[in-house]
Amino acid sequence: MRLLPCFGVVFLLAFPLLAQAQPESGTASPQLITNALRGLNSKFNLVNDHYAVDINDRAFTLYRLEQGQRLLLRASVKGQASLATLNHYNERFAVTTRAVRHERAGVMLEVGVDASIGLSEAGLKKTISNFLRQVDSFENYLAKAAADGDNKKEPKIEPKVGTRPIRQQPPLQINPNSDDREFVVTFPTNDPQNWETAWKVIWDMESASKANEQGFKFGKGNAAKLFKIKQAYFKTNPKSPWVQVLDDAHPSEFYVPYYFKGTRFYDLKSVGGYTTLSAKEGGAISQTLGKSRLVMAELRDTGVAYKHGSITRRSEELTLWANFGAANYTYMVEYGFRDDGGIVFRHSPTGYNYYAHFDASHMHGSFWRVGMKLGPEGNNTKNTVHVVSLPRSPKEQGDGGRILIEDVTKESFHDWSPEAFTRIRVTNSDYSVVPAAKDRPALPISYDLITYPQGIARHRRFKDENFSLHDFWITRHDCPEKMYVNLGNHFFTPNGQPNPRLADLNQENVVLWHSSAGLHVPRAEDGIVAGNSTANGQATVYWTVFELRPRNMFLRTPIYRSLP
Repeated sequence: MRLLPCFGVVFLLAFPLLAQAQPESGTASPQLITNALRGLNSKFNLVNDHYAVDINDRAFTLYRLEQGQRLLLRASVKGQASLATLNHYNERFAVTTRAVRHERAGVMLEVGVDASIGLSEAGLKKTISNFLRQVDSFENYLAKAAADGDNKKEPKIEPKVGTRPIRQQPPLQINPNSDDREFVVTFPTNDPQNWETAWKVIWDMESASKANEQGFKFGKGNAAKLFKIKQAYFKTNPKSPWVQVLDDAHPSEFYVPYYFKGTRFYDLKSVGGYTTLSAKEGGAISQTLGKSRLVMAELRDTGVAYKHGSITRRSEELTLWANFGAANYTYMVEYGFRDDGGIVFRHSPTGYNYYAHFDASHMHGSFWRVGMKLGPEGNNTKNTVHVVSLPRSPKEQGDGGRILIEDVTKESFHDWSPEAFTRIRVTNSDYSVVPAAKDRPALPISYDLITYPQGIARHRRFKDENFSLHDFWITRHDCPEKMYVNLGNHFFTPNGQPNPRLADLNQENVVLWHSSAGLHVPRAEDGIVAGNSTANGQATVYWTVFELRPRNMFLRTPIYRSLP
């Protein structure tokens, strides 16, 4: 059920309740509601999340929200009315109630009750009785308005034909001295005064020369090589502290091996750099960032976040994306900062094919460095790492839905198993949002790295491809190796044995290294029938994806809307 946009928030007002004996503090319990309804000689049924009530042939619905801290009473009324008429009623007569018009249910009267300040059975009975009288008065008002011809006409809106939608800028709070490289975005974005979650993001675009100063081994020059998220912090509510999640995350290489003639390319290290973007390449809500315009910020609707019956919400994501140009191919790189605290990492090749024939299959691999530093300021230097998996045999799974959690205490590599749903978990065991309960300890905050592979890329034609032999690598944050393609030298000796000098993690901050790859099998849709060039076509995008998913960061479903 959707509220039309002419109305704002309409159900957060509370009836002034008379002082009653022995009020129940904090919540309206189901027993209190049941006793009050019985005391009014009503007929009622509990249906899912609400009470369907009938008193003297007047039907209404009572919603118990937030474990009884708030109540909502809602009644449909006879007759139709324009939005202008309802606005007139709300301005002239409504104090604790609000008239609304829903797209499907029609005209309704609503009232909210704040039970957190104390509500007794007698007080609720009084509230319901007053509400029903106001419903009668509202119906009389609508009938009189219709008889007198006072039902205000709604303004006629002429549709614009053939006009291009005006591009809007995303609602970023940008640090004015950062060249757009530091900003805060709050969610929901359509209600900035009542936001619930927020991201603070610091990004950078580093040249080859600047990267070399940090220990990378690129060629000389000022080509933009590293599209970094230097730090990312998340707020679960306006009163919570900023919790840092990322500390230096970026693609480390775009590796492209062909399956003939030994042809292969290290596109990030050796071929190209990030390219300038045009504002017209962004979506409906977007803007280029920085003087160089190498990055686009784009606000996206990401679909339904949850749904049960009419209780649902659409989620949002603030996406930063850039395009790496490497001769004939280019690469789309995206970081998606979700309103629920998740981060999505995406990569896709596009551009035109290197060869103009159909037997030139090859792999496009994106090899990522994800630096983790989980926790609020002053409590984010000690993290633990775990491999989480589902046991493969029914005997191991048991009857309780057993999940295997393996502690990782040393720099190591791990592989993804489709049967085990393998994920890598980073936890701050010193910081919890969910408190202890009778049957469990407090639950520390965590993030799970979850991958969505098209397949598993293993390259064994050359000795220096051993960086591709595993799906996850875990190092300390101070590991001297900066480049993904050299991880094999860090983890193995020259004769291929495990390196005996791999460091203990010691609950330090860590770096997760992960590869995501797509197999490109040439097809006519790549535009190669008439030759390989942009004049004939391009290979369309196909994404490789993984995400960081929050765990135990909230006490309830993020940005939950319990009202239909």
